[in-house]
Amino acid sequence: MTETREALVSLKNAGVCRSEKWLVRGVSLDVCRGEIVTLIGPNGSGKSTAAKMALGVINPSEGTAKCKRDIRVSYVPQKLVVDWTMPLTVKRFMALTHTAHESDIQRALSSTGTQHLQNAQVRNLSGGEFQRVLLARAVVNTPELLVLDEPVQGVDFNGEIALYRLIEEIRTELNCGIIL
Repeated sequence: MTETREALVSLKNAGVCRSEKWLVRGVSLDVCRGEIVTLIGPNGSGKSTAAKMALGVINPSEGTAKCKRDIRVSYVPQKLVVDWTMPLTVKRFMALTHTAHESDIQRALSSTGTQHLQNAQVRNLSGGEFQRVLLARAVVNTPELLVLDEPVQGVDFNGEIALYRLIEEIRTELNCGIIL
């Protein structure tokens, strides 16, 4: 007997056309709990657009995009614009738009190895520390689907390896699907 797993998100031959130009076309994928699906391609090839279609942020011009009803999704953007002159601690950053309990914030910081940074100013974090804090912020509400748009951008080689291992640990701990 074959186990059938419900896809958290699914794209079938999906594409997005704007101003008579295809941004991305012919994308098919399913992401289930416990899976990491990696979108690979050069800059401008439509990876972010495909991820946004899967999330329902952008409607496909062709094909279909389906998302599990009432899914909890967290998203780590490719770039985050922060006013670096603003005094903002990691702990405050974690609570800016979340209604998470203190214990959830501490769990998330601990799971990404950043609990010791909670009183540090966000502007003083290294690239790798900032990416880990962004991951902590993304997992604070235990998502079913985690979308990470180039999560190792601005991180050195050793930091990349550590972040990829951390992403794998988060996937295992939360049993969430991940689009990378």
